[in-house]
Amino acid sequence: MKNLKIYFLILSIIGLIISLYILFEISENKNSITEFPDNFDLLLVENTKQNDMPDIYYIVLDEYAGIQTLKNKFNFDNSEFYNYLSEKGFFISSKSYSSYPYTILSIPSSLNMQYLDFNNNQITESAKLISQIRYITDNNLVMKNLSENGYYMVSFFAGKEAIGSEDLINEKICGENYFSSHDVAKIFPEERLKEKRNEILCTFEKMVEIKDRIAQPIFVYAHFSLPHDPFVLNDNGELQIFEETNLNYEESNEAYIQQLKFANKMTMKVINEILSDNDRDSIIIIQSDHGERTKIDWTNPTEEMIKQGLNNINAIYFPNRHEDLAYEEISNVNSFRIIFNEYFNAKFELLEDKYFWMEFGKSPFKIIDITEIIENRNES
Repeated sequence: MKNLKIYFLILSIIGLIISLYILFEISENKNSITEFPDNFDLLLVENTKQNDMPDIYYIVLDEYAGIQTLKNKFNFDNSEFYNYLSEKGFFISSKSYSSYPYTILSIPSSLNMQYLDFNNNQITESAKLISQIRYITDNNLVMKNLSENGYYMVSFFAGKEAIGSEDLINEKICGENYFSSHDVAKIFPEERLKEKRNEILCTFEKMVEIKDRIAQPIFVYAHFSLPHDPFVLNDNGELQIFEETNLNYEESNEAYIQQLKFANKMTMKVINEILSDNDRDSIIIIQSDHGERTKIDWTNPTEEMIKQGLNNINAIYFPNRHEDLAYEEISNVNSFRIIFNEYFNAKFELLEDKYFWMEFGKSPFKIIDITEIIENRNES
């Protein structure tokens, strides 16, 4: 009888959480924004109606540090992974930097192929600003263009959100239990962390199977919460939950490298499987949305902290080894401009590569141009 009471108590708590979540969503939707900003550049391509268009895999490894940060901060040599990518024919920006230090701006900037400037935005209310960002993320121009050009669109939960509106995405795969269960985590924290691992492993497994069941060209968006904390995987992918509050600096760094090594191993496996299919051409983009960010003073960062927060990985595989399409300083914002120009007959002007800093948590965002700090990459 006692166990039964506990069972019903847990069900009641979960029911209350779900009810509150629904009410919150309804309240948020009343103030939701459903259009692009006035100053947005609507980069659209015509339906090319071409045959044999390449599959496109956009693999985002969250908070994956660039090779300079891994060497300087972690004393970790990542040349084995970079050498593998080079041997496979990837173009690699050896000293790459993201345009923003936070996912909330980096991903919509990349997927809309333009910089986001909210300094002069008329929206000052935090909820509406987040709603605006949410809209341009879920209705981004990359997915819109590809969907209208006959691509089969797949977005994965991989310990992160599977973005994309229902009008653009055909499938969202591998669940959303980790991403959507922040409140439940307070009751079942370990189960939620296990779910992060499950979603990551599921994504690595399922993303390479799509090409075998879909005849039309495919676009795959897989944003892995990896090597980003919380740390739940060792370098072999086995469950190893690190209690973050109990980790010292050295232990935290080691846990991060463990997840990075696993990301390397599984990314190489995925690339091998994609490129082994001789009947389909594939573009593969391996990028991190920003650099590694521990021990950064966000209010008064040094130049080295800024470089650390932006130093990312950026590697692109073009079918038939078109290495000359990209250039050494390319930032994430120009990746899809190049792809649409080359494969969809677009005439998108490449933007000047710029870099920005922001102190997150304040609305409206105060975005500062720090391009001059990044331009001298040789000092990293």
